[in-house]
Amino acid sequence: MTTTHRTIANRTAAAAMLLGGLLSAGAAWGQAAPAPAQPAPTQAAPAQPAHVATEASRREARALGEKLGWEAQVRGIINTLRTAIIVNLAQTNGKTPQDMIGVVDDLLIPDFVGDAGALSNMIVEAWAGAFTAEELRNLRNFYSTPLGEKLLRTIPQLNNVINQGGQAWAQKNYKAAQEKHTEEFTKRGIKFAP
Repeated sequence: MTTTHRTIANRTAAAAMLLGGLLSAGAAWGQAAPAPAQPAPTQAAPAQPAHVATEASRREARALGEKLGWEAQVRGIINTLRTAIIVNLAQTNGKTPQDMIGVVDDLLIPDFVGDAGALSNMIVEAWAGAFTAEELRNLRNFYSTPLGEKLLRTIPQLNNVINQGGQAWAQKNYKAAQEKHTEEFTKRGIKFAP
């Protein structure tokens, strides 16, 4: 492996870790909000046994995935990773992101696209191990009802509204905090970009 290929591989791994962090932070739309922190019990509670993935639960998970559009989610993950790699390589090499698009698209992305089936199978295995075949069938049946279909259509719109509202909220509070603590920031020698 050449130094250039090793560097690209290292940066790709870093971008993958970055993406993994983003995804684990709740980037996937289907992820529930974290439960509120609970006080630590005096004794460790026994872990809930995981369902054993069966051929039936895998089959039902694949069918549910077709209904929920998991293949589009896989493509979205690859596109997000592509962007992260482009930005990472541009910063590392002192180039513009535009300069890195060809390198990434020609050398790296075909491998990710070629192995997308492994990511799809990982998703199926995760669902097949978390739910029984009957539960997965019930979920698929729910998403086939008018309410379930409305939920699928509405989630992207809700996420946009929530994301935009969250950004506006963050900007408002960031600016207010800056103004409120200007004197203290000045004492500590901290400056903010305009």
